[in-house]
Amino acid sequence: MAEIITAKIALGVSACIDRCPVRYNGRALDSLSVLGRERSDFVLTPVCPECLAGLGVPRNPIHLTGSGADVLAGRAQVLDRHGHDVSAQVIAGCEAALGALERAGVVAFVAKEASPTCGVAKARLGKRRTETLGSGVFGAMLLDRDLFVIPDDGLANPLLWWDWRRRMHAWLWLRSRHITSSRDLYDAWHVIKFVVQETDRPVADEMGRALAALPKGADAVRLAELRRAMLDALRKPTTRARVQAWAFKTYVHAKKKGKLAGVDLHELTVDSPEVRYNAHELAHELTTLERISFENDLLFGTSPVIRRDARRVRAHDSSTQL
Repeated sequence: MAEIITAKIALGVSACIDRCPVRYNGRALDSLSVLGRERSDFVLTPVCPECLAGLGVPRNPIHLTGSGADVLAGRAQVLDRHGHDVSAQVIAGCEAALGALERAGVVAFVAKEASPTCGVAKARLGKRRTETLGSGVFGAMLLDRDLFVIPDDGLANPLLWWDWRRRMHAWLWLRSRHITSSRDLYDAWHVIKFVVQETDRPVADEMGRALAALPKGADAVRLAELRRAMLDALRKPTTRARVQAWAFKTYVHAKKKGKLAGVDLHELTVDSPEVRYNAHELAHELTTLERISFENDLLFGTSPVIRRDARRVRAHDSSTQL
């Protein structure tokens, strides 16, 4: 049976992608609409570092002369369209946003990709915005913290969100897991290893070898190093093609296992081959499979950790005991 998270997840988000009209041109986006009813699983904290920097709405767009990490190290600047250096204000705004997230107990963040502040992998360099490099200023701060950071293009369709969500759940579970021995770490790896294999098989294989070589009395430092490597592997971005391929493989395998266990799969379009090419339908089917597996005490290996309200878990436990 899957591991269960019952607490609501404290989720930070770039305010502009959660319907807040704080972009430089006063517009807003609604990237979180893909969550649907799952929105109630989260406690949201929207922040806008550029507004907290005092740049206002609307405002002159800004750009970086180097990566966000370079700006924080004093090797690059944040300039507005007129060439004015606003680095100090932007850094202060990012620190204020980070403080708000810390006070809210945020453990995961959805960042506006390609933003000079919030971008985590595609912050644009130069006034013409024709070249991309690493993270923005706030993105660099987020990546330095112990947070699960999701780029907003990971919410572009339900299937991509399904992939990020299940990896986030596995990351949160492992992060809070009590690890005091080699056995504890090995057991934790057994739960989440299939998810890591999908993202990076060589890393997963190396992790398996490292755990196999771990002595029974491994010291706390080594245990912490290996747990950190597992957490980093769960946060590693993957590709759309890889998600599509693994999701359909998961779908087919889980259906077969459900049939063998005598589970009623009437809610699934079991004989529908076009599901493979429909991201929306495949994500819906996988989410249904997660629920069916939970209700029938089946292990759904590629979604090893799921979130359920505590009252639903209690109701399930009561019915299982009867």
